Amino acid sequence: MKKLVLLLLILSCAVFGEIFYGNLHSHTSYSDGSGTPDQAYEYAKRYLDVLAVTDHAYYFAQKINGKTKPYLTKLAAERHTKDGEFVALQGFEWTAGVGHINVYESLEWIDRNQESSLEGFYRWLVEHKKLAQFNHPISTFGTFDSFRYFPEADQYVNLIEVGNGNWSSGDVINEEMFGNYILALNKGWHLGATVGQDNHKPNWGSANEGRTGIVADALTYDDIMDALWKRHTFGSEDKNVKALLKSGPHLMGDIVSVEDLSPQTISLEYEDTEKLLYLAVISQSGTVLELRPNTEKLNLTLSITPPDGYEWYFVYMKQFDGDEIVTSPIWFQIPSPIYVNSVRVSPEEIHDGESAKVYFEVYNVTGEDQNVKLSVLLDENPLREVEMKFSPYQVKRFVVPTGSLEKGYHRVSFVVDGKLVQSSGFSVKEKLKGVVMIDTLHENDHLEKLKVLAEELEKKGYRVEYPKVMLKDLSGVDILIISTPKEGGLNFAKKLSQKELEAIENFKGKIYIVPGGDEEYRKIYLEQIKGEVVTIEELKKLLGE
Repeated sequence: MKKLVLLLLILSCAVFGEIFYGNLHSHTSYSDGSGTPDQAYEYAKRYLDVLAVTDHAYYFAQKINGKTKPYLTKLAAERHTKDGEFVALQGFEWTAGVGHINVYESLEWIDRNQESSLEGFYRWLVEHKKLAQFNHPISTFGTFDSFRYFPEADQYVNLIEVGNGNWSSGDVINEEMFGNYILALNKGWHLGATVGQDNHKPNWGSANEGRTGIVADALTYDDIMDALWKRHTFGSEDKNVKALLKSGPHLMGDIVSVEDLSPQTISLEYEDTEKLLYLAVISQSGTVLELRPNTEKLNLTLSITPPDGYEWYFVYMKQFDGDEIVTSPIWFQIPSPIYVNSVRVSPEEIHDGESAKVYFEVYNVTGEDQNVKLSVLLDENPLREVEMKFSPYQVKRFVVPTGSLEKGYHRVSFVVDGKLVQSSGFSVKEKLKGVVMIDTLHENDHLEKLKVLAEELEKKGYRVEYPKVMLKDLSGVDILIISTPKEGGLNFAKKLSQKELEAIENFKGKIYIVPGGDEEYRKIYLEQIKGEVVTIEELKKLLGE
């Protein structure tokens, strides 16, 4: 974990830039909503500084009096935009099975009938060079092929909803969206946090108190669009909270270019009539700070040292009334044409003496061919070194085995042409006492007690596994626990198949048989299986030694 120093906490006042409150996701009767764009903008002026009307593009094939709906929406937006008072934006929502994406300020459009693939949509976006946003990233609507990374599209998809007011549970910033925000950042996307109301009723701005905070120089069309392109945003369930994450002259959403891994300073300013209950500073490497400030005003300054040449930091906050706020990140990056992300060490649980695999992606962020040397290190020792060639914006996926690992903390590092561009830490636990498989496929009356036993065994250093479809894959298993069937239930679910019996007969480990309530099948099992008959209490003693 990186070095962190708390420099200053809780001042009586805070200094803010201009913060404006917007809703970047709404619909009208031009698709499946209500009212006209004119009505939407006029209504929203009572609640918002900024409203974007983003109707579903698959409704656009039908024109109105010979004019396209994006054109008519744009005219309405221009009529309602007034410097210093209100900014109206126009766009559309592309919807497909992989997810929904807003595109802003474009008279040209694309829908799922024209292009239903992410690759095709991203090609269109890059060609048209328009600002875009990942909408409501949850499994219900799609998560963009688990946020598969496209470096060139990353220049244009600059926003992501961490909350959506049309979410069926009523929870605007919900756990799944928040988790997918982090997932997208870990894949390499540079995204600003937003909250959209996704209005389908005539309640533009009043559906709830969810807002996107936009930090801009002034309330003008140019300044608001500039702020959105730069990701100078935060997503909030509170309609007027002031939250500002900075690093020197840089604002949340900025990519700060650094030449080395020297300490950096980040600061957070918060102000609202509602007290702040909880605050967490979250980075790519994990949560670096948690506080319970209990204050309406906060000025927090931290000194942090990025562990490598690609690290982001954002702040999550929760107020006493339950409202949540999520800022955009600040990135600290060493200049490089090639970066590494999507790092994953598998399996998640590793024990002393076991090996693992490191999965990662290497990609070119430039429009030019690149030739580089990539070094993968484990605790500063080379795992793999390779000369690599990349075409423009190419992504390559790799898997590197670690070899046998010792108990303790380990760090895998990625060096491109001598620059440490990424790293990731993981821990190795004590050596396993053994692998236990518990049969849960066949009718038995000990399931709850066996679950408790499994928890106790894991605490004692065993790995517990369960058969998925059939009790036949026993490779790597040391101990097999089988309960004979319970009284009642389904007879076909009690029987051991021929393949299961063959696997049990060839099994070289220890077999324990726990008697169940069905006496007939208890006799059958004991005739078919050679094992030690024990109670669950006896098992606890036998395996707890």
